[in-house]
Parts: sequence; C-alpha cells; structure tokens
Amino acid sequence: MTSFRRSARLAAATSSVVDCGVLRPPLKRNRSMDGSLNFSPILSSHTPGVQDLDTRLIKDADDEPLNAPNRKKQRSKAPKPSKPEDEDRTMAKKSRGKKKAFKAKVGIEGIGDGEVKSPEPPKKRQPKPDPVYVIPDVELKATTFKGRLGYACLNTVLRNKRPASQSVFCSRTCRLDSLKKNGIEWVKELGKKNVKDLFTMIQWNEDNHISFLRISSEMFPFASHAKHGYSLDYCHSLLAEVGRLANKYGHRLTTHPGQFTQLGSPKPEVVKSSIRELEYHCEMLDRMGIGVDGVIIIHGGGVYNDKAATLERIKKTVTEVLPQNVRSRIVLENDERNDELCYSAEDLLPICEELDIPLVFDYHHDALNPSSIPPSAVIQRANAIFARRGIRPKQHLSEPRPGAETLMEKRAHADRCETFPVDLPDDMDLMIEAKDKEQAVLHLYRIYSLHPVNHSSLRPPAENQTKETKGRKSTKRLRTKAEQEQIEVENDMFNGELTNPPDL
Repeated sequence: MTSFRRSARLAAATSSVVDCGVLRPPLKRNRSMDGSLNFSPILSSHTPGVQDLDTRLIKDADDEPLNAPNRKKQRSKAPKPSKPEDEDRTMAKKSRGKKKAFKAKVGIEGIGDGEVKSPEPPKKRQPKPDPVYVIPDVELKATTFKGRLGYACLNTVLRNKRPASQSVFCSRTCRLDSLKKNGIEWVKELGKKNVKDLFTMIQWNEDNHISFLRISSEMFPFASHAKHGYSLDYCHSLLAEVGRLANKYGHRLTTHPGQFTQLGSPKPEVVKSSIRELEYHCEMLDRMGIGVDGVIIIHGGGVYNDKAATLERIKKTVTEVLPQNVRSRIVLENDERNDELCYSAEDLLPICEELDIPLVFDYHHDALNPSSIPPSAVIQRANAIFARRGIRPKQHLSEPRPGAETLMEKRAHADRCETFPVDLPDDMDLMIEAKDKEQAVLHLYRIYSLHPVNHSSLRPPAENQTKETKGRKSTKRLRTKAEQEQIEVENDMFNGELTNPPDL
C-alpha cells in the first residue's frame, strides 16, 4: 500500500511540472469535509521560468531519468586486490627474468645480485690432439742411393691440422671475380700468408730430414696477370727471410709453372703471357736469394700440328725473348703423352744440348712415352748439361695407380712409390710426385733406411687406391680436337680466365 501511494504522489508531482511541454503550477493536496482527497494549484509570487525548468530537466537527465529502464551493473575492470605474498612472488619472477636476459645478452653466467662483470670475448677453439695412427710395416730394400728426396707444394700433415685456423699451406689463391670484388691489396695479403706458412713447412722438413721442396706456383695469385699483375717488392723482406732460412738448412727450393706455359705457341700473346709467368717465378726465387739450384721446370708444350716448327719457335723464344735471369733458371722436362702432342726425352735432348738447357728426366713419363734410346743414355747426356751449368742434377719419380690398365689410367699418379728405378744415379735430387706428398718421401725413407723417421709424423696409407684419373681428359678424343682445345685454353689464359693451374 505504501508503495502504491509513493508512486501516485510521484506521478502527480511530475504531471504538475510538465505535461506535453505545457508549463503548469504545482498542486496542493486538500481533504474535504466528507473525507475525499482533491488537489488545488499553489499560487506563489514566483513561478518557475523556462530557464529554471530547462536546468532541472538537464540535471535530472544527467543523473538518471525517472522513466529509464533498469541497467545491470557492469563488472569493474580494475584488478582485484592481491595478497602480499602473491605480489612478492610476481616481483621476484620478473627480476629473475631480467637477470637471465642480461646474462644471455652479454654472454656470461653465474653472476650474483649486485655483481658487475664485463663481457668476455669468445674462447678460441683449441686444437684437437692428433689421433693415434696404426702404421703398417714396410718391406725393407737395399740401395746405393745417397741423394735427396723431395715433395711438391703441399704438406698433408700441416694442411690437415684442426681446427682449420691452424692449417698450414702455401697455395691460397682466388678467382678473378674475388679479385675484382675484394681488390688487389686483399690478393696481396694472401701472398703474404703463403710466405709466412712457408717458414713452417721448411722447419717441419728440417725436423724430418727432408731438404728438397717444390714451391707452389700459387704463392702470389695473379702476380703474372696481364692487367692485375703486381711486383713482389711489397713482400721483399719476408721472401728474403724465408730464403735465408732455406739456405741456412741447405734446402733446395724449385718451382714448376703450369702446363699453360707455352714458349712454342704460334700466338705472340700466349708467348708473352708465358714469359710473364716465368718472370714471376724467377722474381720470387731471386728475392729469396736462392742460388742456381733453384730451377724453374717447364714442359715443351703442344706441337701445334708441326713438332719441328714448334721446336724452332721454342729455340727462338729462349734465345731472343727470354730475359737472361729467367733463361739461367729454366729446365725442360719430358712429357708422358705419346700421341704426338707432347715431347719425349729424345725429342728434347737436341734442343737442350744446343741451348745448354738442362733436361729433367721423368721416369714415369718415359715409361708411358718412351724414347728409342735407353733411360741410362738419356740420363748420362742430361747430367752432362747439369755439370756444365754447375747445377745439381734432379729427376722426377712417380708410379701409376695399382690396377691401372689403360694409358689414361696409368697417367694418374699413385699415392706413394714403392721402389727406386734401376737407372737411378747414386747422388742427385729426386722429386717424388705422389699424392701423399711428404708421406711418400717418409715411406721411401723407411723402405730404404735412408734417414731416421719420426713416428709422430707418419700417417697410414689409404686402404684402397682407386685407379680413377680424377677428371683428366679422355684419350679417345681426336687429335685435331685436342689441338684446338689447347689453343682455346691458351686464349683463356691470356684473357685472364685462368690463372695458376694446380701443381702436380
């Protein structure tokens, strides 16, 4: 009942103020004599104006309209008050996360609260200890040979050191694209690194009783290039120092430019490129202070469909074009190919004797491309030239791979040599051209008891040698096609597309 009365009074009061936009005065409740209830307007000196009414209406609308529907209370987005222990746990977790991120950033572990530790540089990888090798026994043999054995360009023990940063070798090179990208000074730095590693190789050889070494042709990449070539003057002091070390130990250093050195080419530009290559090798040996035994070995090269005419061009180049310091170092070597594209020892002997150029006799090449005169006679005539020039004789030895049958297969060098040739002189220098490099020399030391061997320097031979030629060109190609390819290769070399072919 009470609720009903309040609603009636509210409705009456509201209707007294506004009814369809018409202003009405407030009403007064009256009760008559018979007890009935009635309303009468209240007369006042002040009647609310329009401005007062607008003000009340705006205020009522801002607060809550009387006829507005009931609204559900929205949930507050404010976080609920947490317990003190929860707040402590959250702060500790955030603190640990920040410390862990900082440690990961600077690369340190295990620092405590309040400690400050500067970042440490990354540790260098330590070299791994050499594994224990099982070295098989060798079959002992007798010999009267008292000369020196040498190897070419690469020491496998030093080259295979781990980690790679500890590796030692003297054949760092690059492609022409790398030169253009990095600049000639970058290429020169490769040459410096090669010379520095040559110190280590010479010392290793001395410690292992090896005193004969062929230097890699890649010591100074692009040094003989027509456009990008450079002088070795920037490395003069290093070269002189390494030469003094070799001379101190009595080691013999030689070089062997690639097969693209063609003094008998019919193209003058190819001959010029070949001479630049020879001058580069000669400058390297001269700056080292290497004596007359530091020879530069080259092949006769192609015959260009006319062997006699090509030999005449070789003679003309040597006598009329070659600088004297280069001519005093070059020696010729017989080739192994018997397809009339290369020269046997018998082909080269006459020009060697005429021009007083020593001949380096290669036993393996002579076996594949034999002369009509026996090796002993060739060696005797070749050594006579060495004697006239005051140069210690040198020869080359290699063997075909086991199981080789075809000529192409026999041309590939075996990993090691097992025996000395019958016609080997007692006192001369013998270059062992084998895949195992210094291991092939130590192998012969053990077989013939030539020198004591450090067991720590030995490595076991490969269990199974293949007779593959590892990418050599097929001998089935026609002779004319091979001749054309030789000319194309020479053009590529002159244009700078080829440089410093790998040494044997």
